[in-house]
Amino acid sequence: MAPSLLDLMEELLQSIEQRDAGDPDAPAWEASARIQRLEEELARRLHDTDAERGAVAVANVETRRPDEAFAGIA
Repeated sequence: MAPSLLDLMEELLQSIEQRDAGDPDAPAWEASARIQRLEEELARRLHDTDAERGAVAVANVETRRPDEAFAGIA
């Protein structure tokens, strides 16, 4: 199972803090590579989520009947 968005954001925050702290156990290039990978994964997931929401919104609009649009207008 893929990690949740929250898990990815927490891992990103930890990586940024580790890079900024200058942790001698993790060279800066490793932290930077990990940060870039996490940012790309988050961007991809957010884009996919937005696309899914857009498809659901379109489906909801397309399934409405015309008489519902004029309900209450007389």
